[in-house]
Amino acid sequence: MPHKLGRILPFLAVVLALAGCAGVVQDAPSRGGFAAAAVAPSSAQPRLSWQSLEVLPWPQGGQRTQQNFEESKRIFWKTLYRDGGTDLYCGLSFDAGRNTAAAENLSVEHVYPADAIAETEPGCTNRNCTAGRVQRAMADLQNLWPALQRVNSSRGKLKFGALPQSTKPRFPEFCPAYRRGIGVQAVVEPRDAVKGDVARSIVYMHFVYGLPLEEAVNDRNLLLVWMAQDPPDQEETRRNGLIAQIQGTSNPLLDKAFFGM
Repeated sequence: MPHKLGRILPFLAVVLALAGCAGVVQDAPSRGGFAAAAVAPSSAQPRLSWQSLEVLPWPQGGQRTQQNFEESKRIFWKTLYRDGGTDLYCGLSFDAGRNTAAAENLSVEHVYPADAIAETEPGCTNRNCTAGRVQRAMADLQNLWPALQRVNSSRGKLKFGALPQSTKPRFPEFCPAYRRGIGVQAVVEPRDAVKGDVARSIVYMHFVYGLPLEEAVNDRNLLLVWMAQDPPDQEETRRNGLIAQIQGTSNPLLDKAFFGM
């Protein structure tokens, strides 16, 4: 009984924190020993901290249903987006046949870059890595999103980050919402409506697969800010529920008990 109580108390603490409070993002260490600077959301938003995220019930070992990315791509289009949807970076709708008003081809985007996942395995340098852990992580549907192919290629394995308001769209003719910096320090800033979606995917991959945050975002505290600014919506929760049915791994940030974190 004491052993079970020790496992339950941390989760109760998170739920109680969410039930009350207004407040700031607390300064707490994350997995890997990084220190987080405090960020202050509005008084209506819940308390967010790396410490509170650490104790959520993350799926242990990750998904084991799809053994590689090719398997996931088939499920992705036939099941997750069988009726169409909206692409990640541009906000363009597409139908069941993957047709968009921009007449651009769609592809499957890894929010946490596939090559960066592979690089965490000794001896691996890109997504061709055959290690089972890498293949399963690259196949996790929680990290996969629809994106226009040209935009996906433009992002590549660039990190996410904040850009000056003066940064011009990369593809203004069909994707004015997509902004990307230039040079060796280039980053991509997602549109406001999906900043939380992107952040929750990255945080999931970090805690479930132990992937370093600095390979996906240039300032990890932006993830806390984006999650607070862009709470889960109906489409994100629909995705999560379906992914949980398909591969058995729900993102606890989208579960009702922790909704809004």
